[in-house]
Amino acid sequence: MKAMVLQRFGEPLQLKEVPIPQLGAGEVLVKVAACGLCGSDLEISAGKLQGPQVPLIMGHEPAGTVAAVGSAVTNVRVGEHVVVALYVACGQCDYCRTDQDNLCVHLVGRPGFELDGAFAEYFKMPAQNLFPISPSVPLEQVAAMSDGVATSWHAVRRKANVQPGQTVAIVGVGGLGVHATQISRLSGARTIAVDVVQEKLDLVQRLGADVAVNARSEDVPARVMELTAGLGVDAVLDFVAEPDTVEMGLQMLRRGGVLALVGLAPGKPFMVDSVDMVLSEKRIVGSRTSSKQDLVDVIRLVEQGKITPIVGQRFKLEEVNDALEALRRGEAIGRMVIVLREESHES
Repeated sequence: MKAMVLQRFGEPLQLKEVPIPQLGAGEVLVKVAACGLCGSDLEISAGKLQGPQVPLIMGHEPAGTVAAVGSAVTNVRVGEHVVVALYVACGQCDYCRTDQDNLCVHLVGRPGFELDGAFAEYFKMPAQNLFPISPSVPLEQVAAMSDGVATSWHAVRRKANVQPGQTVAIVGVGGLGVHATQISRLSGARTIAVDVVQEKLDLVQRLGADVAVNARSEDVPARVMELTAGLGVDAVLDFVAEPDTVEMGLQMLRRGGVLALVGLAPGKPFMVDSVDMVLSEKRIVGSRTSSKQDLVDVIRLVEQGKITPIVGQRFKLEEVNDALEALRRGEAIGRMVIVLREESHES
């Protein structure tokens, strides 16, 4: 099969012919239709994250159809469209037993990180990590779900615990924030979108953001305080997590509010004022991808049309390096997707 392989960190991926993965009894072979890209792909390819080793087939947001199943597989069938839960967890530790498998302490690996991923015509996963989805959902959209939508769901609903009537600020409305906007609105919150690209802000306003603030031209904390009668927002979802966005988020957070950090900024620590944190009882929490149950919740909502995965630019498999460069330049409007085969009406 064809695959784009990261041979050395910091170098372009290479198109290679590699063997189709061989299945164990509990594994499933998936024929890839599409695979999403996100900011962590840039960190992986640069060698900035712990875990990945080269050579590696990257790609951790796949969608496709079941091509073959191992002898012990009973939960999916050949031909079904599937969504992939990214964390191959042990299933036995304290975290796995309490619906926190994204925090598993004996993590086996993740496709595109420690395991070969889906910048390839086929990839394999344990059956327990695959969930069927209706063929009515385009596979390009499915490719945006396991990370782009489910990660946002986990951050908005579980870590920030957004409730009806609250006001939420979403900082960075790219491939994650564009879905967090929909989820915040679905949760009944007033949503303020913050970005530096007006095209992204225009998109999220069409998707339900109540207010869009361009950080290039406006004083964001001042604008937010104006919109909230000087109180600040109940929650900030930071999909950038640079030191300046963390500082900005704390400035516009109300007393007792929560700042959820979702973005990755390796090697860029931030500082907080302990006096402000103590006296205001503000909270900072991390939000790491999603659990399997989060993904199941998202599948149902997408199938019902309550959340729409937003696909932006599309690239061919051999254009992965071009896609990564476009992502690095901040050009992503919605989720960038690598398309390996055109949508079929057959399951």
